[in-house]
Amino acid sequence: MNNAVVIVTYNRVELLKECLACVCGQTIPFSRVIVVDNHSTDGTAEFLAAREDLDVIWEPENLGGAGGFYDGLQRASQVEYDWVLIIDDDAMIAPDYMEKLLDYANAHTGIYGLAGKVVTEGHIDVSHRRRIINRLLYVESNVASEEYQKESFSCDAATFCGLLLQGQKMREIGLPQKGYFLWYDDIEYCLRLQECGGVTVVPAAVLHHKTVLSKEGMVTKGVLHRIGWRQYYGYRNRYDTAKRHLGSLSAWVILWQYRVFWLLSFFMTWKKETREQGRSNQKILHDVIKDCKAGKLGKHPEYHY
Repeated sequence: MNNAVVIVTYNRVELLKECLACVCGQTIPFSRVIVVDNHSTDGTAEFLAAREDLDVIWEPENLGGAGGFYDGLQRASQVEYDWVLIIDDDAMIAPDYMEKLLDYANAHTGIYGLAGKVVTEGHIDVSHRRRIINRLLYVESNVASEEYQKESFSCDAATFCGLLLQGQKMREIGLPQKGYFLWYDDIEYCLRLQECGGVTVVPAAVLHHKTVLSKEGMVTKGVLHRIGWRQYYGYRNRYDTAKRHLGSLSAWVILWQYRVFWLLSFFMTWKKETREQGRSNQKILHDVIKDCKAGKLGKHPEYHY
């Protein structure tokens, strides 16, 4: 088979080396390995320059995951590949990852999007495979870990952590939203796949996710205490995704939700211990609401790496 893989990397050269070792060790080899370097400064460029077996895209600046995957899939679209795998540099696919997914695809008809099981620190990371349980409020729910006991199951959205696309369908539905910069580019893309059957998860295909993002406080703290520059993109892109796929009413409800967050953040400024966070929230949410109403995407000059 004629298959390709797209890897986006930024300043994680040691993880990239391990990721590439996993990619190159597949029981069903890739015909092409496309690596998008998001303008790394940690020695990644020197490492990639010495690898003649890779097709490297050198970005002039950090375009975020969305921009990187846009350019990577655009390169992959120039050839009629059977399947194209999408991963980050911290995704370590098992040697038979492609074999397990392709065996399933060959045994079933009408399969255009596939994904495996994501494991982090020895446990199933259910956050990577989700379903929309309320389309008006755009509420998502992780697929329960019990479902991973099945041969397969469907989901509405899968992150780009191990998503496998049928080549012809990928060329038909187009490229990810480059202007998202980060977050929701994968979700928006998967919602396009809903029109042709969505994403099928095959738990026998395993991916070990060596994420380096800290999750400290994500459970114990409330949503208003977790708002930072990344949430600017999360909130803005969530609104845009809802508007594109769930309708204008859903987008309107979400925008009012952000206004309520802004009001609650205003109340946070009344207390000394939450004043700084409240003011920061107000600034970010003000920019989110303004840019949502204007339909503005792209990398924000104040919010980026």
